[in-house]
Amino acid sequence: MALPADPSIGLQSGFVTLAVAMTIFFAWWTKLRAIPLAWLFATGLLGWLGMFQIFTLPPRLMLVFIPGLVAFSILAWRSGWHERPLRLLVGFQAFRILVEILIHQAVVEGIAPPQMSWEGLNFDIVTGVTAAMFIPFVERAPRWLLHTWNGLGLALLINVVSVGMLSMPTPFQVFTPDNIWIGFFPFCWLPLILVMIAFLGHLVLFKRLTSHA
Repeated sequence: MALPADPSIGLQSGFVTLAVAMTIFFAWWTKLRAIPLAWLFATGLLGWLGMFQIFTLPPRLMLVFIPGLVAFSILAWRSGWHERPLRLLVGFQAFRILVEILIHQAVVEGIAPPQMSWEGLNFDIVTGVTAAMFIPFVERAPRWLLHTWNGLGLALLINVVSVGMLSMPTPFQVFTPDNIWIGFFPFCWLPLILVMIAFLGHLVLFKRLTSHA
């Protein structure tokens, strides 16, 4: 299996830089120390070896993504991450703006299918933009508004993950072209690092909002 086009050095470097930076940030915020870094290295190595390029049921990427998401959800829930300043718990989701710019560039280069970007069925950039806009006002915002924003952000994330899964070349494929680029390094870090951190951010924000109700 091969990518439909050759990715630029800039695109690859962008994914590597953002994935590494967010992993270090996540490790520091949650005080999980070496665990996220070990995950980064292990998933990167598997991606580089081509282990995620198998999309027969079940896709190998999902065999790693789902257990990893469950494990990190438990760790993040117990980590005390929710005690960080509320402004940071909301504002850090602005990193999704960079994620969406990289995905858009991947579509432009012919690497990713169009439905994965904001020109298709991915509206996740709304979460990133509103997170950045929220930063100065988040401490004064009513809890119902933060709950609503967090729920909508999570829904948009689930939407793009669903589109990605339904674009994989499996018997359940709904959207075309094929979504195979996430099986290649470093793009495998999109679901295995960036999507997971975004999801965990929503999870701990829900914990913060309910525990301080």
